Amino acid sequence: MRTIRLTDKDEIDRVIAQCDICFVGMNGADGVPYVVPMNFGYDGQEFILHSAPEGKHVGLLARDNRVSLTLCTARALRCQHPDVACSYSMESASVLCTGTVSFVADDDLAEKEQCLNMLMRHYVTRDFAYSAPALRNVRVWKVAVETVTAKVFGQNFKNRQTPGDMVER
Repeated sequence: MRTIRLTDKDEIDRVIAQCDICFVGMNGADGVPYVVPMNFGYDGQEFILHSAPEGKHVGLLARDNRVSLTLCTARALRCQHPDVACSYSMESASVLCTGTVSFVADDDLAEKEQCLNMLMRHYVTRDFAYSAPALRNVRVWKVAVETVTAKVFGQNFKNRQTPGDMVER
């Protein structure tokens, strides 16, 4: 079983579409990374996240708005031989991104609604109406993606048609 690096944007976007949770890593004030799992939306260029309007994350991002995002598809345990521990692997795919966070202006309720609907479309196929108090009480994040790496791992690629845009590692 091999690990394959994905370089084609469409392949990477398909992996992101399969993920339910985005782990967001921020630079802690004490030098210790601060990572939170979050729901997300993705339009092919930027990620949309949302949170409470106040909290540790707001202070950290005010100090340093750089983040790293980690997404991983659901796992499936695979092995080539049941008696050989090193033949076991998780069949999965992951995407790692870096980027910078900007917050939608607190009083821009129309943009907040648009962003929240983009986020919700990652999970359901409809838009929602939001009350003004709900929109005022949420912090909407936009993460402009700067770098992306992605891998598919734990699969038997002898039985898979490997696209030319994948690089064996």
